[in-house]
Amino acid sequence: MRTILVDDEPVILEELKRMFKNHEKVKIVGAYTDPLTALRELSVTRPDCAFLDIEMFNLNGIELAEKLMDKNPDIQVLFITAYNHYATQAFEVNAIDYILKPVRPERLAKALEKIFKKMNFEKPLTTLALTIQSFGNFEVFIGDKPVKWPRAKPRELFAYLLQSEGKWVEKYKVCDDLWREQGQEQALANLQTGVWAIRKALNVNGCKVVEINYSHNCYQLLLSAAEWDLQQFDIAFNEFTTTGLSEKGRIAKKIYTGEYLNDEDWPWADLVRESYTYKYKELERNTQNNSDKDAIQKYYIITRKIL
Repeated sequence: MRTILVDDEPVILEELKRMFKNHEKVKIVGAYTDPLTALRELSVTRPDCAFLDIEMFNLNGIELAEKLMDKNPDIQVLFITAYNHYATQAFEVNAIDYILKPVRPERLAKALEKIFKKMNFEKPLTTLALTIQSFGNFEVFIGDKPVKWPRAKPRELFAYLLQSEGKWVEKYKVCDDLWREQGQEQALANLQTGVWAIRKALNVNGCKVVEINYSHNCYQLLLSAAEWDLQQFDIAFNEFTTTGLSEKGRIAKKIYTGEYLNDEDWPWADLVRESYTYKYKELERNTQNNSDKDAIQKYYIITRKIL
């Protein structure tokens, strides 16, 4: 469970980190004395859970919890504080638990057990296959069910990052291509929200084959396994251009069921769409030429046998 700790007292923060070392199912991905830094780095840490102090400089824990939940509604929040009079406010923001300082190991263990139970952390997940269709209509399936996107923009953002699969894309370029009409601050907020929405939509039912990484102001999407028609086309097309075998060309032609992202009005896809249209036309021309050559070769072989 990816977890962040936020407490403006360094001594207490170090003590919490030490206590968490006894829990192998918890991974501390960020420990902060400044709540604003914790908020800024949310897209990097991607926490499932946040342990927050309440009385802090710059931003109190209740306000921080609200902002964290705005960006990730699924995050589990637990407060660790020296004061018991914040309990009502804590549970108003749907905190899962409220622990008074000093924290006892057995009390922490009980809180973690509650979080694991709510998150179904102990339940084994069955990984389902991911199928992506980029030719013709853009479709994404987990198993045999289409992915349910919360809004249109996360779907477009997924297609955009998928187009550069394995490559790092600067976040400002993403914002310019997808939210050009909006200000930079709003565009960056939209981008972060969109990444959260993609993770939520694709990780349902144990599908864990998509990874979105963030580093040095850049995003990277990685597929560990997927049935993706574009990838299959590239393999068949490259084998055809390398070997000249008509069979490989016919396989590539069969995979190409329509123009790349055909029904989507996404300007950032235009150049890639043109490149695949050109490849398909080359396939049609060259597979026909190769078929004619094959027919001529077969004619000569049969003629030699007769003679």
